[in-house]
Amino acid sequence: MFDPLTIGFLLVNLALAYHVFRTGQSPMWLAALGLISLSSFVMGSIALLAMFALWGAYVFFAVLPGFWNSRGARQLRSNAVKAADPGRAYREAKRQATLVGSVDAKRELAEESLNRGLYAEAVALYEDAMQGPLGAGDPVLLKGLGRAKLLSGDGAAAEALFVQLKQVDPTAMDANVELDYARALEAQGKNDEAVRIYEGVAPRFPGEEARARFALLLEKMGQDERAQAVFGEIIASVKDAPSHYRSRQSEWLRIAKQHLKS
Repeated sequence: MFDPLTIGFLLVNLALAYHVFRTGQSPMWLAALGLISLSSFVMGSIALLAMFALWGAYVFFAVLPGFWNSRGARQLRSNAVKAADPGRAYREAKRQATLVGSVDAKRELAEESLNRGLYAEAVALYEDAMQGPLGAGDPVLLKGLGRAKLLSGDGAAAEALFVQLKQVDPTAMDANVELDYARALEAQGKNDEAVRIYEGVAPRFPGEEARARFALLLEKMGQDERAQAVFGEIIASVKDAPSHYRSRQSEWLRIAKQHLKS
């Protein structure tokens, strides 16, 4: 009864009508879609041209603005800005810390410093931010300073800060902090304690880093059988995962493949 072209036009109109209802657009769009759809049976090519024009207008005035303001689009723009000017976030954070000088401004600059590998600068900023009356009890600052100390090579100080964080707010000890805590213990040669933490965090860590670091420590301790089993788990986990996950875990997958004995 209907040729493929007509069915295609109908499906597009239905999709646009659904978008009108879902996003709360003006009902005038529905009226225009219905009118031009009916006219196409009578007016032929002229109505089809009008339909194409209506589709274009709807996409331009109703679809694109919503997409442009969506979370995904904002993230895409943010990523594009970072790619074009990688130092922009750091410069802006530094400007805010200089002009405002608040705890939040210093913390944000410290986070950017960590992202850029400026670990000594991050330590100094976190320590400065913690000078206020509530600084020593701020879980966010304790967490950040602990990570900065770890990455700067001071495992003992990092461990002390994570212990303090657990006392201040046990709920702040998320998987990322637990991983840093295990690494701080490992950095001091407290391998048995580190293994205990790795065993707890590896199954719930969002990614393969915890398992990879756990396996590397087991290998270093001479526990080859356990290490091999964990390396195998990493490869099996990534093998059938979505492409975006495989891409993010490529470093840890590479390590697992290098250390897994065939």
